Amino acid sequence: MRFAKLLLLFVLLMPVSGCDRIYAFLHKPGGEERQILGPFEFNVYNARVEEVQKVLKGFGYNIGRPDGKFGASTREAVARFQADEGIKVTRFVDKDTWAAMQGYLQGPLFRKGLLDGRAVQKALAKAGFGAGKVDGQIGRRSREALKAFQASQGLDADGQIGLRTIKALLKYSALPAAKPGM
Repeated sequence: MRFAKLLLLFVLLMPVSGCDRIYAFLHKPGGEERQILGPFEFNVYNARVEEVQKVLKGFGYNIGRPDGKFGASTREAVARFQADEGIKVTRFVDKDTWAAMQGYLQGPLFRKGLLDGRAVQKALAKAGFGAGKVDGQIGRRSREALKAFQASQGLDADGQIGLRTIKALLKYSALPAAKPGM
């Protein structure tokens, strides 16, 4: 009963535009997600949702085509990313999840939010799996080097660059990876 009175007092003292603050108070991960992505509705386009989808797809998670609509496949991909990162699985793009994503995107293997082919080739070469000229193109020779690298790391040797491969390549990249929250 005391909690209900405190909640009622909190709601009454909040301005009408404070719905997001109330939501954040009642459900922290959901409130953080609204702060990060802005307000959005299920199955309605949102540019920030599309950005998250592209990041998840770039990390190797199956979300289908990035369409800016937050649906079940995006929620599932967020949950898998959280589990892979050792973050509490909330299925929401909360502050910890966003910080982990940004940590990779600001790291040495990415440039302007996209995987940098030159950085990948340099890391492969440093690991002993050079594929010839470092030109930024992930072609046939780079894919073969990538497969050999993946096999040496105990990963699926599929030639695809997902989160596990990114983590393994970071050990051989020129700069240390940015830590989440930095």
